[in-house]
Amino acid sequence: MSWVTVTWSMAAAVSLTLAGVHLLVWLRDREAVANLLFAVSAVAAAAVAMMELVLMRAQTPAEFEIILRWIHIPVAIVAITIVWFVHQYLGTGRVWLAWLITSLRGLVLVLNFSPIPNATFQEIHALREVYFLGETLSAPVGEANPWRLLLHLSTGLLLIYVLDAAVAAWKLGRARQAWVLGASLPIAIALAAVFSGLMVRGILPGPLIGLVFLIFVLAMAFELSVDLIRAKQLSRQLRESEERMRLAAHAAELGFWDWDIKRDEVWIDGVGKERTGTLGPGLADHERYLSLIHPDDRDRVRQALDQAIRFQQDFEADFRMVSPGGEERWISASGKVEHGAHGEALRLRGISMDITARREFESELQKHRSALGHTQRVFALGQLSAALAHELNQ
Repeated sequence: MSWVTVTWSMAAAVSLTLAGVHLLVWLRDREAVANLLFAVSAVAAAAVAMMELVLMRAQTPAEFEIILRWIHIPVAIVAITIVWFVHQYLGTGRVWLAWLITSLRGLVLVLNFSPIPNATFQEIHALREVYFLGETLSAPVGEANPWRLLLHLSTGLLLIYVLDAAVAAWKLGRARQAWVLGASLPIAIALAAVFSGLMVRGILPGPLIGLVFLIFVLAMAFELSVDLIRAKQLSRQLRESEERMRLAAHAAELGFWDWDIKRDEVWIDGVGKERTGTLGPGLADHERYLSLIHPDDRDRVRQALDQAIRFQQDFEADFRMVSPGGEERWISASGKVEHGAHGEALRLRGISMDITARREFESELQKHRSALGHTQRVFALGQLSAALAHELNQ
């Protein structure tokens, strides 16, 4: 087996392997859009490598033209996914420039499937033999397509876009990501442009994009892998923190609750359910939770919730909850509303405490105070009566 076959096959295998790993990550977490974009770009890079391997062994100009025409599809996919991967992963990059690059690449694909052979060559006259990595391969001889300027323009804009996004990420404190992507991607983009130009001049048997894209894939895979490692560490720390918080909350008899306003789902932890004696396993909606509140307190709680959401205030309320068995418990709840980028209310998170014992104590204390007040009044009345009797006797 030749070095060309081994090298390009390994490049495709690496890309597909990494694509499979990060596709699984996205399937487990649908919000990991960067992993999905990486998986798509890695699959397209593997397709470029395999098609390029066939391209370099083409026997006729017509065969070379057809393969080169179809290879533009995965190349465009890689370029477009890189743009949006950088935007999604770094959280930077000018959106208008990203859409401009995407539109240019789409236009190139349209021109690529016009009557002209492809977007690279206007016509390929012949193939000449070149010696490359110990093997004799085919290099094209022909006229470059004038529309190839669009390829140069989109490549230049992609280079500017990546550098601009890396600088912005650096300013935001993401130095490592800025260095890795800001250095590797421009180098790969420059190499792709140089190798493509050498192919058009008949010096190389192909644009060697399969190897160049491997730099893209490895750079993006490195960054995402670092994030996976960090996410695992944070997950372990989060579990430890949650366990400590759970123990502290249980000792303090606190319950946590969360109302997803968009989905209208109310979640209460085990401590909260145990203290309130309400809501079985699973989630409940907002109205079902309110139905468990004592009718005399329900409107007041609903009004407090509406004000917290409408005026972005903290939620605080004391109310009675009635368990399915008819038992009443006093609950003191407080929470804070989380808002989205446009000011819309997303979630209301908070804590609750069973204050039934305190309320009962306060009620008993009030009874004792009333009894004491009554005794004092009776005693004062007795003294007044004695004084009046004494005066009358005098």
